[in-house]
Amino acid sequence: MITIVLADDEKMIRAGLKKILQENIAMPLEIIEAKNGEEALNLCKEKEPEILITDIRMPVMDGVELMKRLSESKELPVKPAIIVLSGYDDFTYAKAAIQSGALSYILKPVDKKELIGAVNSAIMDCLQAEKNSNEQQFRKIMEKGRIDDVSTLPKITVKNGLRCIVIYGNNPLLALESVMADRKYYVLEQTKKSVLIVYPFEGKEVSYDPALLEKFVVGISGPADDYSMLRTMRKQAVTAAMQAFFDVEGGAVNSLLKGGLYFYESQNHMTDFQQIDELYEKIMSKCDISSAEEIQKGIKNLFTSFEKDSKLNAEILYYLYRKVVSNLFSRYAGYTDSDMYLHIKSIMIENIFEFKNIYEWQSSITDYVVYLAALLKQNSKESPYISEAIDFVKTHFKKNINMAMVANQVSVNYTWFSEKFKEHTGVNFNEYLKRLRIDEAKSLLEKGCYKVYEVSERSGFSDVKYFMKIFREETGMSPTEWSNKHQFISKSRSE
Repeated sequence: MITIVLADDEKMIRAGLKKILQENIAMPLEIIEAKNGEEALNLCKEKEPEILITDIRMPVMDGVELMKRLSESKELPVKPAIIVLSGYDDFTYAKAAIQSGALSYILKPVDKKELIGAVNSAIMDCLQAEKNSNEQQFRKIMEKGRIDDVSTLPKITVKNGLRCIVIYGNNPLLALESVMADRKYYVLEQTKKSVLIVYPFEGKEVSYDPALLEKFVVGISGPADDYSMLRTMRKQAVTAAMQAFFDVEGGAVNSLLKGGLYFYESQNHMTDFQQIDELYEKIMSKCDISSAEEIQKGIKNLFTSFEKDSKLNAEILYYLYRKVVSNLFSRYAGYTDSDMYLHIKSIMIENIFEFKNIYEWQSSITDYVVYLAALLKQNSKESPYISEAIDFVKTHFKKNINMAMVANQVSVNYTWFSEKFKEHTGVNFNEYLKRLRIDEAKSLLEKGCYKVYEVSERSGFSDVKYFMKIFREETGMSPTEWSNKHQFISKSRSE
């Protein structure tokens, strides 16, 4: 519904204009009449109309003063689009109207086509402005994963919840227009080869041309009735699209990426990615000392996480994709940003749907890590004290050591050492030390023969409460839960 305030001191003119608009504007309209500028101003503040059509010469308050008051009003954060009517072909009035932000200036007697054209143009501008505002709010909610201010929520009537759709392929906007037709939708993310939208789901599935699905991969999230679920819906839509890499029936890896329509299935949900985390960290923690063959083998093992027949494979791929994109490129950001090969390779890897199959994507990741390892080794040769420092830390991490002590051990300036250490390892000294200690704690807990305070001491944490806090932050479990889980796994395997 578009609200229009129609201000003119002549009743017959108002009636005639109202009749023209009601008979010729396709959208539902609420037209409110005002006989002078003051009345129109109060109606604008009360009703917050999208459009104001006002005469210039009116009693009590003329159109020029009305427009000035509206532009200065703090009670109207969103100003209406203004269409000015005047019986006077006077440049002074036209200039005042333009200065006040009028969209159109129409001379009386009003030309019917000119009025309809001006109103339609104003409606289109209003709808686009509303769409842009809603998209901006949606993006903020998706990025933060929460709603900070209820008053800024998009003003959308949702009967049956919201859904997300992601489309991958050449010129996805054309596909989107074909798919959504006259439905309302809001673009959340857009690249040259992909587009992600959210739309009000009105209980009717979107229809797709089969020929379209041969060229595009389309992933659809489950429904949600809460705006704060946008980030989850995005994940669901992308996870659904990743089914294109697998056989829909059994879940086996496809030899070729297949276009088509893929729905997120809530029953196929996985929460434990511990194996992937461990395999990934094993590769990256030794990246600076591993050979190309060892890296290739490690990444190959990582990709064996996909089961031959599993409907969870798309969920596993999404997690692995996020792991690579959020950690690998930022872990050694200095190299990725400065080295052209790594920079281009990172962009390629991020565009996973550009690959013909998973194994091509795997090969690209392998190339990235092998090349990165070569750079790290070269850097190590140029700064041999870093290798010496890392060896010292790996030997003494269970003791009470700090960066100043290690920098002194290798006889290097503290500040210089800090910069070079992070450049070489991808993390700062304290983070590197913490990871070594957490890995040691995991190994000790998995043996099942140590108490928590003993694990804390043996892995280099002097404060057991701090150890328990850091361990949960890193693993999502308490030390006891981690130990019990691995004892259960070991028992199950032996049986």
